[in-house]
Amino acid sequence: MKRKSLDEAAALVRDRAGGSIDCAVILGSGMGSTFAGRIDAKPIAYKKIAGMPQPSVPGHAGEVTVGELHGRMIAVFSGRFHLYEGYDAREVIYPIAVAAHAGARTVLLTNAAGGLNRSFSPGDLMMIDDHINLTGANPLAGPLMHGTHTRFVDMVGCYSPQLRELARHIASEYSILMHSGVYAAVGGPSYETQAEAALLRTLGADAVGMSTVLETIAARALGCEVAAFSLITNVLNGNPTTHDEVLSVSHRGAEQIAKLIEGIVANLAIAPAVGT
Repeated sequence: MKRKSLDEAAALVRDRAGGSIDCAVILGSGMGSTFAGRIDAKPIAYKKIAGMPQPSVPGHAGEVTVGELHGRMIAVFSGRFHLYEGYDAREVIYPIAVAAHAGARTVLLTNAAGGLNRSFSPGDLMMIDDHINLTGANPLAGPLMHGTHTRFVDMVGCYSPQLRELARHIASEYSILMHSGVYAAVGGPSYETQAEAALLRTLGADAVGMSTVLETIAARALGCEVAAFSLITNVLNGNPTTHDEVLSVSHRGAEQIAKLIEGIVANLAIAPAVGT
């Protein structure tokens, strides 16, 4: 991650926002159209952003929309990067670094995940209360990341209690069924065997995916408050899983995630500031 490229990328986002941004949103697989029509702004293609990698997975458009939503200036990244694409941990979290350097202090993450909790069904929404990093990678390893002061970031409570409480309130208000649980991050790209799913359940995981956790680590290191949500696209019960299936369920469930994220953004003013 080059300092010059990061500064240029953050400057572009600030320029489009007319100043600092308040919040960044990362959309998961198949959720790229979630905010269409909610923000009146033209997207910026990733290829125009200095230092930004290019997503290679179907369902990740590779663009960021910067604009106003309910009085908050936000940047919505449609398309993320994964270790299994050949990117390293610093490249995976580049959108988070750009957003933080453009002023964001709230990060909202979404993903498509496999359900491990046997009470979940495809299409269910799970708020992440905690995570297990099984990727074997960490964006804080190596030289000190620009904008951070230590490699040793405390991850207890890494998903903001205040934002989680706000999300529960919004979900109740909009009659959105939302579970909560533990997300396990693995390297992928192959889906889990039955034995691996059983092991993850034993570890206490309710859902499993190939993203989000490295972004959360970076966001916390950069001083951002984080909330994250998994759309359960398949339940690991011994039946085969395909990426097309994941995208199909993501498309169908994207609207409830959009309502939830929009409600959180609209009420960010009532969420306590970082460190309170």
